[in-house]
Amino acid sequence: MNQESIISRLQHLTRIYDFSAFFEETAALAAEQLQAEGAAFIVREGNNLRYLFFHGLPSAYAELASHVFPDNQGISGRAIQLDQAVFVDNYPADSSAMPEYIATGLKASLVIPVHGPEGTNGILAISWFTAKIPVVNEAQLQLAQLLADMLGAAWYRMSMELHLEHIATRDALTGVPNRYQLEERLQTACARAQRDQRTLALALLDIDGFKEANDNLGHQAGDRLLREIVTRLQDVLRASDTIVRLAGDEFLLLLENLHSRRDLEDILQRVLIALNIRMGIDHQQIRVTASAGVTTYPHDEVPVLELIHHADQAVYRAKSQGGNCWVYYDHDDDERRRTAQRLRGELERALKQKEFVLYWQPIINLHTGQCVAAEALIRWQHPERGLLLPASFMDIAENSPAMLRIGAWVIQEACRQGNQWAEQGFLLDIQINLSARQIENHRLCEELRSNLNMCPALLPERVCLELVERIALRDIGKTSRLIQDCQSLGVSFALDDFGTGPAALQYLLELGCNQIKIDHTFVIPMTRSQRHQDMVRAMIQMAHALGVSVTAEGIEDEITLQLLQTSGADRGQGYRIARPMPAQEMATYLGKQK
Repeated sequence: MNQESIISRLQHLTRIYDFSAFFEETAALAAEQLQAEGAAFIVREGNNLRYLFFHGLPSAYAELASHVFPDNQGISGRAIQLDQAVFVDNYPADSSAMPEYIATGLKASLVIPVHGPEGTNGILAISWFTAKIPVVNEAQLQLAQLLADMLGAAWYRMSMELHLEHIATRDALTGVPNRYQLEERLQTACARAQRDQRTLALALLDIDGFKEANDNLGHQAGDRLLREIVTRLQDVLRASDTIVRLAGDEFLLLLENLHSRRDLEDILQRVLIALNIRMGIDHQQIRVTASAGVTTYPHDEVPVLELIHHADQAVYRAKSQGGNCWVYYDHDDDERRRTAQRLRGELERALKQKEFVLYWQPIINLHTGQCVAAEALIRWQHPERGLLLPASFMDIAENSPAMLRIGAWVIQEACRQGNQWAEQGFLLDIQINLSARQIENHRLCEELRSNLNMCPALLPERVCLELVERIALRDIGKTSRLIQDCQSLGVSFALDDFGTGPAALQYLLELGCNQIKIDHTFVIPMTRSQRHQDMVRAMIQMAHALGVSVTAEGIEDEITLQLLQTSGADRGQGYRIARPMPAQEMATYLGKQK
């Protein structure tokens, strides 16, 4: 091969980035130029040498792959000690010859140290077995040395790439894989589970009390705790299990080759016991535990990233149950959560598109039978799901920023409708339910004043705001101040669902409510339970003794109506009287009362 051809081959080598391919090209060029059978790359690892790559060598020689020997033995050891190339033209007769390689038929070998920035990385070994052994001239030796140097540069580049990959895919603090390796590992694990017909589990761990430890004991203590957590996990997990640090104090466990749920739960139990940690000094003792959200594949057969989401949903439930436990992913619970999330996102649209409507349920005077009030009940005219009752969206709305605006709309619309009926000659009390967020709204009184000013026909004393008992009693002092502020406008208050919460009648004095509404759970059983009749009668008598009027909810039949009349209740509502209806139907209903 002429010099131009050699230079072309060397230039081609500089464009090869895969180390295996680089070695093949390098070894082939070296063997051709020195008329040898092949070459090998021997890697130096600490104080040992190990054969790693082979080219063109007999199978007997290649079978010694991964053979490890001290770096001061053989002609390779001699080359390292001399830090120069060593050529042996009669290997079996050489004093440094090793029996394993004599047995393969090795006749001659040229070994050249392969250098890197930190010293000798290995040996390029060019070998002769059957070919005529040449006299290695200076030009051939220089070429071999150049190829060894290029091999050393390529090996260093690959080592750096592997190091950078390690940094990118390993958590710097704990050394376990990070989230950047997760998808690939999961894909592989799921494929193995399918192939072997075994179960794979994902357990997402969230450390209970980690923030407290980090804040109170310092970030260095928090870092030590994270390393301790990984050490403990490695102690209790199997060799086939994988720990991935997702972020902060969240870890994901990939648990493979599970035969049964009991196998899985044995592992989870060991994990929770191992992560029950007390740490700190003196009086600053902090207990740390773990919550785990678990899903299994292929039972939960979804894309791998969705598996992580499912484990996250489950750990949220574990945390809500107090932590230090595991919870399995529940598809039905997740579907309810997704539905709630969709509805929460649709609330703003519903306000803008005016999809909310008010229905009205008549309230009668139990002594005269006349309709004296109407309770405003919100409905959602959903464009896809039809008319939705409050039970299907109000809990979601209560946890949404849109609730204040929804509540403000209810007051505005109820006052507007009450004003219209008053102008038509229907003198009704307008009963409006307040949400928990509205009770906490310091602008409620001002908003109510503004609405009353815009509805001159609706007298303030005709407006009654209803508070659910369990909400009103969260902060009695604050609720009482709200009631007093609003009552200064002339409106009244009713304590709704009375009897279902922890309230005693004396709270009525502290809150200053004008009315109680006995919950339907007490009213409905009256026809078959003397105890319920006695209880309702006692509520009515005590309320009257405090100067508070009584409305009974849930009147569904004539007997209940009569029992309440004889018990002294002032007002009543329920399906026996009338079901909730749109405003137009309510006007017709009121017209028939005249």
